Amino acid sequence: MSGESFGEQVADFLDSLGLEELTDDYRDEHRRAERALSEAFSPLPRHLAEEPGVHEVNKVNVHDDGGDVLVPVVPVLFEEAGEPDRDHVWETVGTVLEAVHPAFEDHHVRHYDIQFAYADAEEEQVIYRRVTVHPPLVERYLTEPGYDLDALRDDVAAGDDGDDGVPPVNFTQFDAVSTSSSGTYAANHAAAAAAASAASAGAAAACAGGVAAAGGAAGAGAGGC
Repeated sequence: MSGESFGEQVADFLDSLGLEELTDDYRDEHRRAERALSEAFSPLPRHLAEEPGVHEVNKVNVHDDGGDVLVPVVPVLFEEAGEPDRDHVWETVGTVLEAVHPAFEDHHVRHYDIQFAYADAEEEQVIYRRVTVHPPLVERYLTEPGYDLDALRDDVAAGDDGDDGVPPVNFTQFDAVSTSSSGTYAANHAAAAAAASAASAGAAAACAGGVAAAGGAAGAGAGGC
């Protein structure tokens, strides 16, 4: 069986048909980041339902030098229902950034978008939250002695101005089933919602599967089970 992600398999299929212009660019960077994530999350921590991957690399603008401005998006699914432990959230954020940033550090990255999905304590809704971090903070975290995960966490919290489209964003709930709250979604929903619907494990996946079967979602930023 192929070790490629589903998105990579679709892209390769389009390539085989001569439709490569319809596939995403940055395939090499995407694959490098996916490999690094696979290594970083092996073995899989018990609080995660599945291994995180790069769901998409969004091109959100064009830089003055003609290069694309990118937003790599990584969805993360929690295994258990209920509010996740914040230390687990930030441990995951740190590991994702350590794995993904080296693949994109030579490009114009607006921010890294790490999207979380989990079921509420009653397992009645899927809750979607995001952490976004722009490259200057990521580079400090990865290169500056003494600037550890706690410092990054504090700076993201201090810099969050309440707008979930402007980094940094500090584990803020957002509407994952509508393009209205962000221009960076593909296929009319956020990566976390797509990942939860496609997953085979975890409380969020069970709830999201119920939403898909019902053909809708209930409530902004949440999907009913």
